[in-house]
Amino acid sequence: MPSTSWISAPARRLRGFASRIVRRTAPMPRLPFAVALAACAAALAVAVEWQPLPDDGIADVTELGTAPALGPDFTAGRQVEFEILEYGFSPVVDELGTPRVILGVVLRNPFDADMPTPGSLDVWAVAEDGTEDDLESFYPNPIPADTTVQLGFVLSAALFGTPVENLRLTSREPSFLAPDPEGLTEEEQGWTFVAPLPEVSVISVEPLLSPDGYRVHYRVVSAVEQEIRVSIIFRNADGVLIGGLPAGQDPFSFDLGSAGWRTVGEGESVQELDLHAAWIPEGADLDRIEIGPRTMGGV
Repeated sequence: MPSTSWISAPARRLRGFASRIVRRTAPMPRLPFAVALAACAAALAVAVEWQPLPDDGIADVTELGTAPALGPDFTAGRQVEFEILEYGFSPVVDELGTPRVILGVVLRNPFDADMPTPGSLDVWAVAEDGTEDDLESFYPNPIPADTTVQLGFVLSAALFGTPVENLRLTSREPSFLAPDPEGLTEEEQGWTFVAPLPEVSVISVEPLLSPDGYRVHYRVVSAVEQEIRVSIIFRNADGVLIGGLPAGQDPFSFDLGSAGWRTVGEGESVQELDLHAAWIPEGADLDRIEIGPRTMGGV
């Protein structure tokens, strides 16, 4: 084996250098950079002195195959884009006094195939000089074929004084339609199937005495029993979309809509939700409130 004395000498010098650093920094406050420098020097010394094992000391290993995929490849279908028909942002101050920005958006899957893997919804802040900053991204739930959905979100990103007029919404990640069912097992076809959304219509909006807000009654007509999540969509007197938010299981909680899934049975049912006044944007026409359902996907 070739001599390694040329490696050992520098290694000894590096270990000595590391020891001097430790001795000099010992009486000093344990500054993070000094401790890190000593540790790096010691690690470098060990790395330089390390010698590889001879070939006869290396054991053979068996290469493992790739683990089988769980479920179908959701990107195997046709790559497309959903349509953003309209959207609107509005500032609100929640019941805890925290400034928030809410977003309402109407999307459409114009294709004759289900969209189990929609792309992203990306919020951008446009500066006065035209530069854009990526603020936040959302992901819609699966969208049935030839279907329009209404969604509401609450932004978590800080705007740093950016007016809502300077916000815009795009989709930069692609969507994928359901793959060809030919070649898929019955279970895999169930994974890629998206149940039709129920029909939802607002019946009435009544004021609450306490807390300050409104109770919204709405009718749901569903072809099957399924889990859905609903969003509230706000429009002004002219019908312009000005915002939206998810309707949570507890609409008065801090994270509105964090657990908003509910089961609707087959057929017709009447549901209700409570809306805190703090979450209603300025200019919203309560006679134009809309309820938009979202689905988990298959049933």
